[in-house]
Amino acid sequence: MARIITGSLLLLISYTGFSQDLSYEIHGTYERPIHKEKLTSAKTLSDLVNGYPSSWIMINDYISTEITATNNGTVNKAMSVNETLSQQQKDLLATADLGTEVILEVEYRYKNSAIDQIDVRNMLVKQTVVPEMEAQFMGGQEQLKAYLKKNAIDKISEADTKAMKPVLLRFTINEEGEVTNPEMHMSSDIDKIDKLLLKTIQKMPKWKPAQTSNGTLVKQDFEFSVGVPGC
Repeated sequence: MARIITGSLLLLISYTGFSQDLSYEIHGTYERPIHKEKLTSAKTLSDLVNGYPSSWIMINDYISTEITATNNGTVNKAMSVNETLSQQQKDLLATADLGTEVILEVEYRYKNSAIDQIDVRNMLVKQTVVPEMEAQFMGGQEQLKAYLKKNAIDKISEADTKAMKPVLLRFTINEEGEVTNPEMHMSSDIDKIDKLLLKTIQKMPKWKPAQTSNGTLVKQDFEFSVGVPGC
């Protein structure tokens, strides 16, 4: 049986608004983020995962722990025998690429009291590596909401609002704070709406770019979603 830890999903950068029955949001392309600095200092699984259940997985119950991470585009794996990270796992985490997933998989024994039997279970945790300081729109959240509302949301008619499908548009803020690679991943099925939303993102003012803990400027991926609430 696989157990997936979701916990409280923390969107470090998320700008949300509502207008004329449409909701719209810009956020990082991740669900469960982890800072690069946290990876490099981790010594145990508890250091990596908030709320990790070390209190009910005893050291003798572990079968294996596996960590998967990407370095320079290559996916690598490293093992240990319990909650304490091996040196190979520490090295793997320290070199994980920004914007990629770190996957933790724990195999352990669990006593099923109902049938007095020892089961083997798996726990899976996926986290996305993010920079210490994420990219931010110049002027902050309210200015970004105002820009999106004025240049896109307010230009969508009531009829189109009812007819359009949920939209998902992805883009990157590069090291200069500029928008690059805007792409439509989920279309509204209304050509003029898709073009309007793409143009709004393409012409967006500069952001303050993301930075690592040592001040290096890095790019970061974001999503712009638009749709009727509840859909």
